[in-house]
Amino acid sequence: MLLFFICIGVYLANGETIGSGDTVPNTLLAFNLLENHTLHLDAFRASYFVEKGAFYAFAEGNNGHLSSTYPIGAAIVTFPLYVIFYVYLKWIHFAPSIPLNITSESFELYRIFFEKLAATITTAITVVIFYLSSRIKFNRGISLISTFIFAFATNTWVTSSQGLWQHGISNLALICVIFCLLKANRSSKESQKIWLLLAGVACGLLPGIRPTSTLFAITAIVYSLFTYRFQSIFLLFGLVSALPSITWNLYYFGNLTGGYSKMFPEAPYLFTWDHFQTAFLGTLISPSRGIIVYSPIVLFSLSGAYKVFKFRLGKDEKLICCITIASIILVFSYFFYKVWWAGHSYGPRFMTDIMPVACYLINYFCEVQLVNLGDIKKLSSVILLFIIALLFSTFTQFVGAFGANPGIFWNQNPLNVDFPQNQYRLWDIRDNPIQRHTNALLHKTIIPPTHNAIYAQGLNGIIQKFIDEKNQPINSLISVKLGSEKFFKASLQNTGVSRWFGYESALQKGEVRVRGRFFDKNNQLVKEVRLYVSGTPKQHETTNAIGSISFPEEPGRYKLIFDLIAEGVGEFPKNNVIDQSYEFTVIMEDNRIYAQHIQVLEPLKSAKVSETIEIPVIVKNTSNFVWKNAGSNPVNLSYHWLDANGKVMVFDGERTSLPGSLPVQGLIKLNATVKLPQQPGKYTLVLSMVKEGVAWFNNRNAHSLEIPVEVVSR
Repeated sequence: MLLFFICIGVYLANGETIGSGDTVPNTLLAFNLLENHTLHLDAFRASYFVEKGAFYAFAEGNNGHLSSTYPIGAAIVTFPLYVIFYVYLKWIHFAPSIPLNITSESFELYRIFFEKLAATITTAITVVIFYLSSRIKFNRGISLISTFIFAFATNTWVTSSQGLWQHGISNLALICVIFCLLKANRSSKESQKIWLLLAGVACGLLPGIRPTSTLFAITAIVYSLFTYRFQSIFLLFGLVSALPSITWNLYYFGNLTGGYSKMFPEAPYLFTWDHFQTAFLGTLISPSRGIIVYSPIVLFSLSGAYKVFKFRLGKDEKLICCITIASIILVFSYFFYKVWWAGHSYGPRFMTDIMPVACYLINYFCEVQLVNLGDIKKLSSVILLFIIALLFSTFTQFVGAFGANPGIFWNQNPLNVDFPQNQYRLWDIRDNPIQRHTNALLHKTIIPPTHNAIYAQGLNGIIQKFIDEKNQPINSLISVKLGSEKFFKASLQNTGVSRWFGYESALQKGEVRVRGRFFDKNNQLVKEVRLYVSGTPKQHETTNAIGSISFPEEPGRYKLIFDLIAEGVGEFPKNNVIDQSYEFTVIMEDNRIYAQHIQVLEPLKSAKVSETIEIPVIVKNTSNFVWKNAGSNPVNLSYHWLDANGKVMVFDGERTSLPGSLPVQGLIKLNATVKLPQQPGKYTLVLSMVKEGVAWFNNRNAHSLEIPVEVVSR
């Protein structure tokens, strides 16, 4: 209990959430079931997640319902916690009669808070079970050391405890498997059945939590079959826990891989030597993702692995040996994974999967090496290295947790590391996540000079020139297609008395940036963008600012004007900043493809003249742009009426608005409002989307839905 509450306190102490859009469905499934009484996530099609950019975590099922792109195992395991959270919200925070609008942005605060709490509680439980597993074989001192390493010197802290990633819940299931099998090794035949059954339950959950963890489940099953023979049938009985995830995947997607089939239409692995080299070195020693860089303490697990393989005759060592082999295979599989850096995260997120095994192996190292820990005279160089590695590993996790915001923005500022042309940043020694998070933490404890009013008065500078990614000057006339991004690099000089602070400082407020503003033909501000200034130049020193600029979403002619600002502090004086060289004319070409799919849910054969009816339809966005439901040119559902000869009787029909923006490949159910013609007869109803003030989709070669309707007298 002491370990549990220490972990809860430490994990919550930063007051931050280090989650991801990946976790959104798993944090909403329980609330959706309890409040809306459905497993379908259809209500989120028009939610604010579309605008927020997290809608990629939702996937359209083959059955026409919205589901989760990611496995739902984390939601299954944490469901009991979410029942408590739901009861708290309904009965204590609000009132039972007040419905929870979980699709609204106002609910986001609660979603994030309960995600952090669920992650913290489950990770603390994982740490406790890890300690109990260690105590089965090792003394209290050794077990506490390995438990401390697992809890606070690996990504268990910054990844598992901070957001409901798959890794943390997978760790919980894995350590439960190890604990139950270690207990089974020491139990009578009757108790052994119970422990094997529990191990089977944990094994069954693993594939539904994180598909790559299926390796551990297979290993445990094979170990059980060879060790317990017929008794292993009880472990197999426990695998019934896999049924919910299997049923979910088959029901929504018709396969065992679930929403991943939508996310990865092509294989997510790349089996080439060049890619292997990059991923291998990156996973081990990259300044941004290397496991040896972030948690060098795990190197000491190699000594433990050697001992386990050497003395693998005992039941326990056979188990740990098998799980270690599975871990090695898993790590090697990541060396072929296309996105080996694990997207936007802190440190080696993928390596979190093997931390229970690596840290358990450290028990074996400690058993041999730490017998003389209390005698300073007998401390060896190996122990000193162990202590140094432990301190540094804990430090990287500490700054990762407490310097999280704004340090977490390293992945996207100044350039998104997910884009191939920007992945050189993964190897940047001068600006890496550890440094950025450390700077962010320092600025939380030491008030930076940018908060001083005198600082703003001393800011001044000039923009000298702009170049592109090929170091060529950027023309004053820029022509780009909709949805494009363009790399800009600006040369700057500090002409003021105040030192500038660039993006490496992780200040956010007070960072000097180049601001770009788009103005339309009416001189109305349409959009703001940023280039990120590098370094800390003093007066008369020069520096650069870089960034990838996304352009407006509507075609037309725009002005793009750049100037210098200190973010959150103020603008630079205008006397030296703006002239013609910092103003660009941007022409946005319309390369949109107007495409739609409309399906009627209930057939309409006849209706009465002048009647206004509602027709239930499913509308799918098969265009190459998001359908906005607001703004100057929203997308609506409308119709034409054609008579028996195909002549247009009504061109501009009633409009049915989208409840929210609809992403590409998104679909939604609408009740199309239709007003019938005033004269009886046979007509054709043509349903089509219309982008107001721009075009009808069916006039841009989009396939429309035509419905024969007989209009009768009243």
